[in-house]
Amino acid sequence: MFPPAFTLPKVAAVIPTRNRKDKLFRFLEKFSCQTYPYLQTIIVDSNSTDGTREELVQRFPEVTLICVSDREYWTGATNAGVRTALRDGCEYILTINDDSVVEQNHVERMLEIAQRHQALILGNCINYLNNPNLIWSLGTSNQWGTANFLSLNYHDTDLEALSRDVRNSEIIQVDALAGNGVLISRQVFTKIGLYNEKFLPHYHADSEMTMRAHSRGIKVFVSPAIILLNDFHADQKKLNLKQPKGLLYALFHKKSHLFILPLIYFFIIYCPNSQKLKTLWILIQKFLMLRAKT
Repeated sequence: MFPPAFTLPKVAAVIPTRNRKDKLFRFLEKFSCQTYPYLQTIIVDSNSTDGTREELVQRFPEVTLICVSDREYWTGATNAGVRTALRDGCEYILTINDDSVVEQNHVERMLEIAQRHQALILGNCINYLNNPNLIWSLGTSNQWGTANFLSLNYHDTDLEALSRDVRNSEIIQVDALAGNGVLISRQVFTKIGLYNEKFLPHYHADSEMTMRAHSRGIKVFVSPAIILLNDFHADQKKLNLKQPKGLLYALFHKKSHLFILPLIYFFIIYCPNSQKLKTLWILIQKFLMLRAKT
């Protein structure tokens, strides 16, 4: 039994989506059974053309549906959901992707751990849906002067291979987080603002927001004990860099993970001056190697 609503914080889950009806409804079928009772589910649909909106209203009438244009991408869509959550008085916002699968007590456990440790930003461990014991990310580390300045912690490591200290830690402090399964106190948005739509319209806005929070004195944590399964697919980020069309898409399309604007923004704002030349040279080499391989 939970205490009355006024004694527990209201949580909003913000889920951006576009033309992924099957994955979204698979997510909602699980997520609609969350044990935490004071939960608002906000779906932000970026002009889907596959009937997502119509079917959503029929199958899940309890969710809050926000409709935005297909030019919003992840950052704009997520910000639209966060604004609604803040307006509706939510004390915590959980950003989570529509291709995720979580346990029924996911929100309850995240909130419990966040409050116990007074963590204003708490992420979960992200594993592969098709290999649940394999870690995709346990937070992110900044490794300037290397080819991976946003390095996924314990990437492709088996859960059993983690050290006992890590496995037994309820929370671990990290440099940044991917935005899939991140519980954020409204205090964070009040202090540092929303996600950066101008310079990071799709990829990397999640990492940048947590790095910005860290730079403003807000610690960022991840919990190894709470696992989210993500439905990654092999060709998710494959780009043909040898053809002019593919190269132009990679460098200048807002949905590309190689979109040059966010990378330049990260480099200018966050890279230490002592590491700028080295990092720039390594990133150029990495891009040339990627182009040679495709």
